[in-house]
Amino acid sequence: MSRTPVTRWWWVRHGAMAGPPGMIHPAEAEPAPISPAIVEGLRRALPKRALWLVSGWARTRITAKALNHAPPLAAPELAEQDFGLWTGRTHDDLAESDHEAHTDFWADPAGRAPPGGESFAAQCARVAAAVERLSAEHAGLDLVAVAHAGTIRAACAQALDITPTMALRLVVEPLSLTRIDWIGSAARVVAINRV
Repeated sequence: MSRTPVTRWWWVRHGAMAGPPGMIHPAEAEPAPISPAIVEGLRRALPKRALWLVSGWARTRITAKALNHAPPLAAPELAEQDFGLWTGRTHDDLAESDHEAHTDFWADPAGRAPPGGESFAAQCARVAAAVERLSAEHAGLDLVAVAHAGTIRAACAQALDITPTMALRLVVEPLSLTRIDWIGSAARVVAINRV
């Protein structure tokens, strides 16, 4: 009798972003410098032999490079939620200049999309499809995915079988580690937001 292989996902949120609080950063925004002590701690926690994945956004590429010298595989489906026309702006600015749209969005932040963007629910569906595909393609391996808070919340929603609204309650700090094992279509959540 053959056993179903275990595919271990090691989710690392990218480094903290510089800039004003509440900024919706564009894809090419870079993270602040990462402490060597944090880099060393994460290196010790992560598997030595793994396939590394990044969303392709600058902050994930730079964080992955700080943690690992091997070039990662770009998986654009693991990108952060697309905030459309709100990208590059702060929530405080939007609350003043685009008050009605901003208020409507926060009435249902999982189900509503920012102007020209995507909803968190849509991001959850996108990430779930990517996790299923990549888990099937790399069954039995350790996958280190350097990604975004929204992406990691979406992966947790899939694993815990919770709604996008419930997943938005999860805290995912910069440079935190979340571990989800997939055994076929069954998930085992080992850790969330370990700093």
